[in-house]
Amino acid sequence: MSIDWDEYAIYDPGVSAPLNMLPRAEARAAFDRLMAARPARVEMLRRLLKANGLDLGTTDSAIQDLDDWLRTHVQEDPAHPGRLLPEWYSVVNDIALFLGELMIQRRPALRWTFHTGGRKNVSYQRHVLTGFDEVPNPRYNVDIDRLVATYAHQIIEGQEIEQGTFYRLLQAVEGHQVGGGGSDT
Repeated sequence: MSIDWDEYAIYDPGVSAPLNMLPRAEARAAFDRLMAARPARVEMLRRLLKANGLDLGTTDSAIQDLDDWLRTHVQEDPAHPGRLLPEWYSVVNDIALFLGELMIQRRPALRWTFHTGGRKNVSYQRHVLTGFDEVPNPRYNVDIDRLVATYAHQIIEGQEIEQGTFYRLLQAVEGHQVGGGGSDT
């Protein structure tokens, strides 16, 4: 299916290597840029969806519409099988920021954190959600960006996935049944 990219601008993280491989100061600067760009990135997602006939909303049905839209439109890069087209990594990041912000609205104890615990942790030097006070590990985190990216890859790989992934993720966070996060043990 064709996407109307309207005036969608791909997010430039300002780094040219994976965050876990960067010096701490450079990775921290990338985190700070992303956190400052959150409102603009959510607005960019809103505009992209509107150009394609969808309203970005916070109701259960709007979250399902976003999920369905991603499932229908995300594309594999034909030049790099198993990878998303480059613009889709930006869209995935924008969706993750939107969902993360929605989780924070629904559970104000949550917050974005620059994750520095454990160099071998898959979320090392990435933006994660923390503040899950009911979890015994105080460094427990959810890498929402990695979860959405994994979902997009599952879609392009043609894996059979239940509908409602975004809704279930939000419900898990609201119901304090967190999962899919990292730990530093």
